Amino acid sequence: MHMLFRFGFIFVLTISLTSCITTDGFSLPGIGTSDTAETTAPVTSDGKAIPPPVIAEFGDIPIPRELTRQDDQSFIYEAPGTVIGVMVYTGHRIDPNSLNGFFREQMPAQGWRFINAYKDQNIDLFYLKDNRSCQISIKSGMLETKVIIKVGPSSSGNGG
Repeated sequence: MHMLFRFGFIFVLTISLTSCITTDGFSLPGIGTSDTAETTAPVTSDGKAIPPPVIAEFGDIPIPRELTRQDDQSFIYEAPGTVIGVMVYTGHRIDPNSLNGFFREQMPAQGWRFINAYKDQNIDLFYLKDNRSCQISIKSGMLETKVIIKVGPSSSGNGG
């Protein structure tokens, strides 16, 4: 009887806690979500789309507004004519396919040339621009989605 009571208590507690969870506010508008009401990008008062922010140190790598930079996991190296580094961003349960669509749309708009992509449990995107290469890794976890952006020199120098 005691075991049945404990199971019932845990079941009711679990149902009570999960009924409070919501995913409102965690979608990425305008980047391929299935809900058409959520696919509009933020606009200015005159109706023009507001472009996504970019990583300040690089100036041409867009970042979804729903991601938060993790400075303790990121680093930048600067030398005359060179900025390289690894930037780590996280967001609460953001759909990896939505992030994939965001970067596939926004990176070319910033002049990056798509090279290839690999998709398994993670999504890895590769881009070239001038004498730089960029790898974007999208990793989905149980509670958070992590985006790791690596920028370094490219030996090909033909990124477009």
